[in-house]
Amino acid sequence: MVFGKFVSEEKDADVVQSIYKQVCEKELGLDNSETTEEDFCLNALVFAGEKPAGMGRVLFDGEDFRIRDVAILPEYRGDQYGDFMVRLLIDKAMMSNAQEIRLDALAGTEGFFRKIGFETEGEAFEARGVRWQPMILHAGSIHKCCGCQV
Repeated sequence: MVFGKFVSEEKDADVVQSIYKQVCEKELGLDNSETTEEDFCLNALVFAGEKPAGMGRVLFDGEDFRIRDVAILPEYRGDQYGDFMVRLLIDKAMMSNAQEIRLDALAGTEGFFRKIGFETEGEAFEARGVRWQPMILHAGSIHKCCGCQV
């Protein structure tokens, strides 16, 4: 059974940090010294049964809703856990009346986010030691899970 939850206990926060460090820092080599917003993010976990499979964050900075740091453990990739996590974060933002949601997609992952309904916005840039593509999702343009190749 797959389920997701937003982090409310310290033990869950430790799991979020562990997944972040394993995927973002160790595997992808992201430099975490440039990030300052984690304390203001709402963190979420996705589970495969009782085992944590991934994490993600949503942030409202007073102006924009932003999805950040979606990280799925290697053994769970390709099984829709990333899609589930992104849609969980979108749902939380939409429940807060978001009309747009932004994210910076790691170069090469834009197709994954396009399947959900995100569109590229602006020019790619480099930060945290890697290349990113800004993307945006407009309320009402979320692509449903129907298996088509949009």
